[in-house]
Amino acid sequence: MEVWDIYNENREKTKKTHIRGDEMQEGDFHQVIHVWIMNASGQFLIQQRQPWKKGWANMWDCAAAGSALAGETSEMAAIREVKEELGIDLEMSTSEILFTIKFERGFDDHFLVIQDINIEDLSLQYEEVADAKWATMEEIQDLVQTGEFIPYHILDTLFTMIQSKISLRKATAKDAEVLFELQRKVFEPLYEKYQDHETTPVNQTFDRFKERLKTGNFFKIMLKNSLVGSVHVYLKSPGVMRFHMINILDEFQGKGIAQQVMMRLESLYPEANRWELDTIQEEKRNCYLYEKMGYVQTDEKWKINDKMTLVHYVKTTRLNHMPCL
Repeated sequence: MEVWDIYNENREKTKKTHIRGDEMQEGDFHQVIHVWIMNASGQFLIQQRQPWKKGWANMWDCAAAGSALAGETSEMAAIREVKEELGIDLEMSTSEILFTIKFERGFDDHFLVIQDINIEDLSLQYEEVADAKWATMEEIQDLVQTGEFIPYHILDTLFTMIQSKISLRKATAKDAEVLFELQRKVFEPLYEKYQDHETTPVNQTFDRFKERLKTGNFFKIMLKNSLVGSVHVYLKSPGVMRFHMINILDEFQGKGIAQQVMMRLESLYPEANRWELDTIQEEKRNCYLYEKMGYVQTDEKWKINDKMTLVHYVKTTRLNHMPCL
């Protein structure tokens, strides 16, 4: 018997559980995962479903997929499903959630894991998996065209994200010192320009930064496995997410990274119907970027000093939510 935790539409865990096979109640959601494994050569590990499987019988699929069991996070579910279906241990240190799809009865996290695996080392779960192999993006697209691969509508988006070489890795306490110095480096020019002694992160203590790292979600922004920035977001209230800070090193600014990161984050939180942020009114380039992204400036402003005013932006439309299949 498979038991799932039940979430509400805001992706908040309720105290209810659900038995797989029973009819779900209106407004109940559960956690689903899909795992895409890519090797250093850019090939994807794909599996072929057994002919007796309900839905997509005999068809090729991503490396593993399934529902999280009661008490599991999506990461725990990804590790378990890959172990059960392929018999391998997933290297989560090289993983990221590319996006999350909110569908009629759940939230579906799509993981990308970079890991070299020998096909001979696989132990396929007979009940679920008929075969497995490595395939390039082009080969997967050809299999879709011939009706042999599940026609996920997200494939083009998934491949585009991967080819961009930008990834968002969850920051941990081990990253604190490096990210603290990165933040100071990004904000020092603004501090010198505006002499903002009140709100600048330049004056933030390391202890305060470490506490901030535990609040919400702090991501390292990686470009081709090099650290180029960081971003911090958190849940302000049910359905409302807040961009607290996005830091891009000077040499990587003006390359569209911030825009891609913001779109990626919107796709990670499909439960959010509103995003908010504050920025410096005098930084016209930043204001232009946010307005281009669909943010609307409100009447809320805070004059910090004669040189600098903070303004509040809100976005409720054009959110980058991935549609369900």
